[in-house]
Amino acid sequence: MNSDISSPDLPFLLDPDFQSGLGFSDNSLSDPTDLEPVYQTKPLSVAEQRRLRRKISNRESARRSRARKQHHIEGLRARLARLQAEKQNLSNQLGTVLSRSELVRCQNFRLQAESVMLRRRLAEARRVLILRQLRQLVVSPCSGFGPGSGSLFGFEQALASLIS
Repeated sequence: MNSDISSPDLPFLLDPDFQSGLGFSDNSLSDPTDLEPVYQTKPLSVAEQRRLRRKISNRESARRSRARKQHHIEGLRARLARLQAEKQNLSNQLGTVLSRSELVRCQNFRLQAESVMLRRRLAEARRVLILRQLRQLVVSPCSGFGPGSGSLFGFEQALASLIS
């Protein structure tokens, strides 16, 4: 094997995508751009070539994994923003529905109280009307059952017809 980088045994060394990790020292953390070049004086063995290819593959895999993770996080953030906006919207709608419900409940209570009062007034008006009609029947001389007529049966019939 030849130690020249353009050697036909090592064509991947010419490809810039593969050079990030080949022929560089391992003294940096994980960013291939921070690696310093190391000048190779002897040819790489098959095992070293495999190790370097694996290293390149692992770095590319890690880069893709970071990109996927970033994309996933951005999607989660967008979903969070959407859900928070929907929650706020639903909360506003719930507040509106609750306030309307309270208004309807108050109106219902007021209307029920008014209904009870009107029923009482109607019942009182009926009693007053019945009493007035009874007085007219009792006082009226042509009814046939007044204070001096002695006919109580006709009075009871008139009273029953007024009550029903």
